[in-house]
Amino acid sequence: MNDFQPPNQRYNPQQPQAWPPQSADGSWGSLQAQTAAQATVAERMGFIRKVYALFFAATLFAIGGVALGLSFEPLLVFAFEHRLIMFLMMLGAVMGATAVRHVPVVNVLALFAFTTFTGLVISPLMYLVARSNPASIWQAGVLTVGIFGGLTAYVFISKRDFSFLRGMLWTGLIVMILGGLLNIFIVGSSALGFGLAAATLLLFAGFVLYDTSNIMRRYPTNEYIAGALDLYLDAFNIFLALIRILNAGRR
Repeated sequence: MNDFQPPNQRYNPQQPQAWPPQSADGSWGSLQAQTAAQATVAERMGFIRKVYALFFAATLFAIGGVALGLSFEPLLVFAFEHRLIMFLMMLGAVMGATAVRHVPVVNVLALFAFTTFTGLVISPLMYLVARSNPASIWQAGVLTVGIFGGLTAYVFISKRDFSFLRGMLWTGLIVMILGGLLNIFIVGSSALGFGLAAATLLLFAGFVLYDTSNIMRRYPTNEYIAGALDLYLDAFNIFLALIRILNAGRR
């Protein structure tokens, strides 16, 4: 009995269903990749190992991006003075990484380029936090590892299907984005900012459960870039939420 086989073979509608699977020789040959739940145990485990290996490597590249920003002052100043431009470029980068996720070699380079860029984007924040409360950086890192690792382990051990969270999570994400824009441009409340950070932490903890469950059950076995990207964005947002919480009230 396949423990991960979904009862009705549902598939995540966010993921395209017509991408050809990768064959043993690395080519893209057949009409549609099977999902992780439909794959053999060996194929499923190979897919999951690839997703998490890319996720961990992507995290290291993000740390490198922060180091790049901190060590090269013109980049740091540009990122600080043009935050909206950097944010829009980051959105474009994630869409680009998604678009080329099935192109061998290019897909991995695009993933690492995107995560390096996200590190560069937050380097001004890391610079300010390092001056006012440096301990909060490693505290947020340790807490991120604990939260992400604990939730991931729970999904793997319990083998529960968390696809039911999809509607709530995406509704929550829209509310969080609107609330953040409201606070930035109209309210400007530190109390609201703290509340949004706490809600963001809970929201992306839910996304860890949802995305991990989908990787185990519904992702096609050629979607390792998409899986790694989803997990990275979850961990990235958890870390930023923790930074905001640990530095609440500081100027």
